Amino acid sequence: MATLVVKPELPLEIASRLYRDVEKGARTFDRILSDMEDADVSDELLQAADALAELWSQLSAALANKLRELQGLPPITMSEAPH
Repeated sequence: MATLVVKPELPLEIASRLYRDVEKGARTFDRILSDMEDADVSDELLQAADALAELWSQLSAALANKLRELQGLPPITMSEAPH
C-alpha cells in the first residue's frame, strides 16, 4: 500500500478507493481497540494495538495527502502538540 501512495501515476479513482478502504479499516480497528480496552487485555497487547492504530493513522494521512496532490491542492500538515 505504501508503495502505491508514492507512485506519481496513481489514478485519482484508485487513490480515492484506497483512502475509503483505509478509513474503513481504521474505523474497524478503532472498534477492536476499544473492545480490547473493555476486555482489560494486558498492557503489552494494548501497546502493540496502539502501534498498529498509529500505522493506520499514518497511512490514512498519506492517502489523504496523495488525493490532495492529485487534485492540485497543498498537503495537510500536522503540527506536533506541545509537550
